[in-house]
Amino acid sequence: MNPEENSAGDTPPDIPGLRIESIAGRGGMSIVYKAWHFALGKYVAVKVMDSRFNASARDVRQFIIEAKAMSEVDHPNIVHAMEADCVDGRYYFIMDFVGGYTFGELIARKEYIVEHDALIVAETVGEAMNYAWRSHRMVHCDIKPENIMVDVDGSIKLTDLGIAQAANIASVAESDEVTGTPAYISPEQVLGEALDQRSDIYSLGATLYHLACGRMPFPGLSNDDTMRAHVEAQWQAPDPRTIQPMMSEGFVRLLAKAMVKNRKNRYQSWDGFLDDVRLVYRCGIPEYPQGVISSIAI
Repeated sequence: MNPEENSAGDTPPDIPGLRIESIAGRGGMSIVYKAWHFALGKYVAVKVMDSRFNASARDVRQFIIEAKAMSEVDHPNIVHAMEADCVDGRYYFIMDFVGGYTFGELIARKEYIVEHDALIVAETVGEAMNYAWRSHRMVHCDIKPENIMVDVDGSIKLTDLGIAQAANIASVAESDEVTGTPAYISPEQVLGEALDQRSDIYSLGATLYHLACGRMPFPGLSNDDTMRAHVEAQWQAPDPRTIQPMMSEGFVRLLAKAMVKNRKNRYQSWDGFLDDVRLVYRCGIPEYPQGVISSIAI
């Protein structure tokens, strides 16, 4: 552990078989460490509940749900969890280590990405969540730039299933608390309705809007007003071409249909969304290596 990165509450638990080397990231109530896994012979990430917080039973349950969700999915573009446990009163789980950067970090440096790369993100995340939906009826519930990563080999990884739900088991309607990130949240998530794949399609649409335009659909608002803007008809995100005039008409239509407020008029499945992503490719977008970002770097 680098002593400069260590402070009160940062000290990781002593986990057998691991050599924890540094802090890789932080969440609201957790710390992610980079560690060497002796048995696997490779680096892994270890997500540990932060000892500075007095975790409630609900917090612990949510942490375990995240570990379980990430262990069940097996897709090359979704970060996979390998094991979970509790040592010295600290809950943790071990997952794939992604050594690159998030799209949140990327756009903080570059402001936006070109349409070609946004389409790669659209297809890769869409295929990953189509798998999660078909195999586990899973809804991510928090697709956003910070939860989409580019690994050192250029591959895209979707991470943080902390509030993911199985559509046939759970519903946000069971809780009074709105979960998700206001800038990218779907209208039905704001309203506390049961969720399905259409909610994630909306969040991915809002994410792609931010990535390709360099600004969120509804910037400069409070969290409450942002969520209201996603729901109420009088609030509409500006035409992306007023921000990026070179954006293709096909891509603009893709974003518009993904972000329809009434989910009955939105894309009804990941298959439909992916069909249109590929249609935009065929209308003048160059060939690309599938699922790999090669033209951008942080």
